[in-house]
Amino acid sequence: MERKEEFFRILQELEENPDIQKLRVFSQHNGNTTFQHCHNVAVCSFYLAEKWNWDVDLKTLAMGAMLHDYYLYNTKDMDLSAYRHGISHPVTALENARERFDLNPKMENIIRSHMWPLSFLKLPHSREAVLVNLADKFCAYYEINRGIRRIEEILGKRNRKAANSNFG
Repeated sequence: MERKEEFFRILQELEENPDIQKLRVFSQHNGNTTFQHCHNVAVCSFYLAEKWNWDVDLKTLAMGAMLHDYYLYNTKDMDLSAYRHGISHPVTALENARERFDLNPKMENIIRSHMWPLSFLKLPHSREAVLVNLADKFCAYYEINRGIRRIEEILGKRNRKAANSNFG
């Protein structure tokens, strides 16, 4: 099976899990749900791994990306500043994910370190963690500032531009 097919098979299986479906009820960046944001981060992480020809564990990448914001609350309902939420939600997400999923150490590091450098003591320790960290910032920017719902809208345009340029 081709890597892309394998990744999207894993991602679909995860997205059908009832515990991950819970992310659909929580709002996040500019009207996106936490589920959609995590989907965007997973797809973008895979896109970057392929673009940079990085050998990554596809299940670890998909699961870490889908669980990186598994904090299970609406930020607007919490009495937390944006900064406090930024540094505390990875801990909450990891605790929640450990209760419901069998995580390997790389998955745990992805979840715990995805807000680096804001949470400056928790560094990404694998390629998968670096990819999710970068993809999270990229997706959040496009969701907040450009109103993008599905990151595929952006990645498709980037692929077409690269194919038509001398720098692709």
